Amino acid sequence: MRNKEEENMSVLLNNLAAQFREEVSELYLAGRRLAPSKKRLSAPSMDRDASYADRSRIRIMRVIGNLETYAELTRGNGFALENDDIVKLVSEICEGSADLAEYLGVELTFSCAEVSHVCAIHSEYIRQLTYHLLSNAMKSAPSGGRVVVRVQFRRPARRVLLSVEDNGHGIAPDRLAGLFDGVHDMTENPDTPHGAGLGLLICKRIAEGHGGFMAAESKPGKGSKFTLNIPDEMNKLITFRQPDFHVSNGGIHPSLIGLSDALPVEAFAIKNQM
Repeated sequence: MRNKEEENMSVLLNNLAAQFREEVSELYLAGRRLAPSKKRLSAPSMDRDASYADRSRIRIMRVIGNLETYAELTRGNGFALENDDIVKLVSEICEGSADLAEYLGVELTFSCAEVSHVCAIHSEYIRQLTYHLLSNAMKSAPSGGRVVVRVQFRRPARRVLLSVEDNGHGIAPDRLAGLFDGVHDMTENPDTPHGAGLGLLICKRIAEGHGGFMAAESKPGKGSKFTLNIPDEMNKLITFRQPDFHVSNGGIHPSLIGLSDALPVEAFAIKNQM
């Protein structure tokens, strides 16, 4: 059961997210009045100028989504798992993100020995976790680098492994052990695009809610690998669908929001928002 402090924090984060959403909606309407979508399609200079504002707005939407997710995960009531195809889910995320990765000069690939595999997951949370790990990997990978997403199955241990690996700058050993333990101070490097510092903590709580855990491996100068390890089980008792908790995307492609803190301004051209 949650304590009073956790309950207050959940309410506070939801209130903040709601207020931010109202302001972001006003920014969206103002931006479309000043630079209508149709005009942007035929006016490259207008499109680029408006893309700077859209990048900030969409990054704020990502932060709002993180606040809402974290508030939901701190409710302490757990969440329902539904039988779904994890291979299809993750492969579609990678397919929808590959073109955006090209703006960074990063090659994104997906690998799995099976074309389909159904197990008990919370699809929306797995989607968010995948975007968190992808975004971190894309920020780390150099131009001309690579990011590899894998879904693997360990038998007879009956485990599902979802990993995201990059060949970037890596993580210092003294930081590796506590990566998932709390909110990170994102002011340490203000020149690096970032969110609210909640990403890895959210990943950890999503993993634990699935009865699993997160693991990280890294070698400075050679890259990092983050892995979600959860039971490979079917929910035979389920008689209802998952709660309709989701992060509103305002009609914007979820990959653009999920990867927004890693992407350059060119990725926010109006063609990528339609």
